Amino acid sequence: MKKSFTILTGIIFLLLLVACNAHAQYATRNVVELGGSVSYSSSKMVSNGTAADESTSIFQFLPYVNYFIIDGFSIALAPGINIVKLAGSSSSITNYALFLSPGYTFSAGGKIYPYIEGMVGYTGLKSDANPLGGSGNLDYGGISYGGKAGIKIAAGNSGLAAIGASYIFFNLTPKGADNRSGMNNLAFSLGYSIYF
Repeated sequence: MKKSFTILTGIIFLLLLVACNAHAQYATRNVVELGGSVSYSSSKMVSNGTAADESTSIFQFLPYVNYFIIDGFSIALAPGINIVKLAGSSSSITNYALFLSPGYTFSAGGKIYPYIEGMVGYTGLKSDANPLGGSGNLDYGGISYGGKAGIKIAAGNSGLAAIGASYIFFNLTPKGADNRSGMNNLAFSLGYSIYF
């Protein structure tokens, strides 16, 4: 994990070193920004030097589309899906989200753009069978909210490297429950997007 983080950090800093002036002015009216990620991971438990026969796999798809309505002010749409198949389970858990994110991007001069965004949307967790060992199926969800802030730095002709932090309350209330359930999530991120 440390090695992957070091390599990713090195790539981001390399992009920052070779950054040049962008042809289009970022954070101005009618500019569209596209970003996101797709990932797959597979993990096997190891005990006493012997690897387990089955693995836990995670597929994640998190696109991001941001449109500037006026200079500085934008609306982003951030859908996402995670599919988790736990080792030893025949079923999988699907976690999905759809966030609408109004935000404001400041121009600090040159190639640096501090930004803030609010987030509101729907999150859910579903599975036809309970892979966690209980009976019945999983069907959790509700309105979730949060925010994020950070800086974006022009990298290349139409690219942006981003460093930020976010807080999201993921609402995972069981269907029919009276009280809200979920999790508070605080995350730090590095990213890359393009704009036109």
